[in-house]
Amino acid sequence: MSLCVQLSLQGVAVLVIGGGRIAYRKCCQLEQEGAELVVIAKQFDACFQGAAYPCITDSYRPQQLQGKMLVLACCDDLISNRQICEDAKQAGIFAMSVRQNCGASMHALAVEETAEYVLAAGTKGASPLLSRQMLKEMNAVVKKKYASRIAMLRKLRPYILQHIQKEERPQLLSRLVRLSQRDLYCIEQALQGKGLQLVCFHGVKEDVSQELENFCAAIEHRKTNLVAAAAFLFEGVSDTSAQPVAQWLQIVKSLHIPVTLVPMLFQNGRYYSRLLSIKSENVRVKPLMFQERSEVWQCLQDVRRESGCANLLVIYHSCVDGAFSELLQGLMKEDVHFHAVHEKQTMDCILPWREESVAILPMYMLRGSHYRKDSDGSSALVQSLQKQNCSVHVLQASCIELRAFQEFIIQKMME
Repeated sequence: MSLCVQLSLQGVAVLVIGGGRIAYRKCCQLEQEGAELVVIAKQFDACFQGAAYPCITDSYRPQQLQGKMLVLACCDDLISNRQICEDAKQAGIFAMSVRQNCGASMHALAVEETAEYVLAAGTKGASPLLSRQMLKEMNAVVKKKYASRIAMLRKLRPYILQHIQKEERPQLLSRLVRLSQRDLYCIEQALQGKGLQLVCFHGVKEDVSQELENFCAAIEHRKTNLVAAAAFLFEGVSDTSAQPVAQWLQIVKSLHIPVTLVPMLFQNGRYYSRLLSIKSENVRVKPLMFQERSEVWQCLQDVRRESGCANLLVIYHSCVDGAFSELLQGLMKEDVHFHAVHEKQTMDCILPWREESVAILPMYMLRGSHYRKDSDGSSALVQSLQKQNCSVHVLQASCIELRAFQEFIIQKMME
């Protein structure tokens, strides 16, 4: 078993045995790390000319190890390298070898170091070239997925060490590492005094992280004194896109951050009741947005106008006999150009339009499974309208992606 460590070689006395090109490459790396080098070889390659460290023409002897912390065996033959490693072991000195099976106590890894992280990969000498290929692929993943998060955690760490009790830190840190870069940014900004708004969705299994990122950025663009992060109310879905509300509440409680919960729900049901049941002086819950008939109607009118179609058909998912369903049914009676149908009733509905243009709005906050089913351009509902010689345009956007809804939601959040 071996232990992988990051060792500073600044000022460390290192002996290199060998004068070939491989030895020279190793010397360049060691010199760059600040090691105090001495190189011994029977003869030196021309590349060593002008070296800034001592290059001694001599045969190797065990006495030369005295005073050194690390020796690097770069001889051409296996026997010499083995002897050097064995002598180093007897002297209590770390040894590395450019050849396999020499009994070296240390092995070089392919390393990628940035301002935020250090990556290392090795094949235990089997293939240095493959080590570098492995490292390249690892770095591509880490750079994309983790680099910005590491930078944010670095900013937060001093605050946590200074203000959070020692026994509370492990659990808090374990929660923070699950957050996205945007989430960590929101926490950092909230600690500096900006208002934190937690936009609470029901939740979907699909990856909608970019959708949420764009929406939260749009909120901040309009309201510069606050930051917005997304959370899911239903904990049974993947946390790929957003963390559960419960996790967020634990984090803001630990950090003593005031937070406003913004319910992205159409209906006053059990999830909204769950939010209202939260008892904390640092947590405020905003009212449901889609309750005022005139406001919802204006929003839907804007969607229809922007679609360029004469009629708007809404497919929704709320309770069939709930308040939001009643609101939509009421709007149908006021305008012949508007129709709403529950997703479970799409097969049975009779649509009034003939030879007209119809925009279909799958009325879902996010592009989850319900949205994907109802946004299918080959659905039975679309085919029914086409049989009535209607031109059909299915809006390929969730509510938070549609300009009219986005403007409406942000305006309500700012009230």
